[in-house]
Amino acid sequence: MHTLVDPADDPAVDDAPRRGRILWALATCMAAKGYQATTIADIAAAARVSKTVVYAHFRDKEHCLLELYSRANDKVLATVRQAQDDARRAGLPWRDRLRAGVGAYLATLADGPAVAWAALVEVQAAGRPALVLRRQMIDRYVELLTEVAHGLAEEHPDEVRSVSRDLLVAAVGGINELMLARVERGEAALLREDDEVAAGIVIGLLERRDGPAGSAAPRPPG
Repeated sequence: MHTLVDPADDPAVDDAPRRGRILWALATCMAAKGYQATTIADIAAAARVSKTVVYAHFRDKEHCLLELYSRANDKVLATVRQAQDDARRAGLPWRDRLRAGVGAYLATLADGPAVAWAALVEVQAAGRPALVLRRQMIDRYVELLTEVAHGLAEEHPDEVRSVSRDLLVAAVGGINELMLARVERGEAALLREDDEVAAGIVIGLLERRDGPAGSAAPRPPG
């Protein structure tokens, strides 16, 4: 079972190993046949439990997907934040700090291709609650990136410009589209190969350039 969806460290979860197997089973089933075609019987067989056990943990397939998506994204965001904090404490240059965070984002999903498929593709085929959760998760990543970007602009005002939240939303959208294209080709395990391009989206957005007259480009509203 992949650590992206492992609830073993969650004290609120009873029978965490079995619940984790069910979540992982849903991810592998969706990667093989898609969310709509996956049944509770499929999930039970893949998790090596009965359908009764699946229903004891989840009221339906959508409930299972929502938890899968939520746990995976919580893990990804925690990993990204840790990578950013480690890079800051190590005193890395600001561009390398951004590369560390973006690289952690891609690497964590690359380590779980089935979960990456679920998070980037199948969640869009589920019901409205899944789409609402997806928007909340994207907003959380944007907030994290906004926090990092504003911090860098304060630390390096001559090199990093302040940018609006809307521009950071666009940057996250670009990174997610880059990952989606890779995952749709069946290459989720190769997501790390896109880290330089993905980081370049954010670096290019934040780095301050001289204007035509040699003066610093004006800062857009933050």
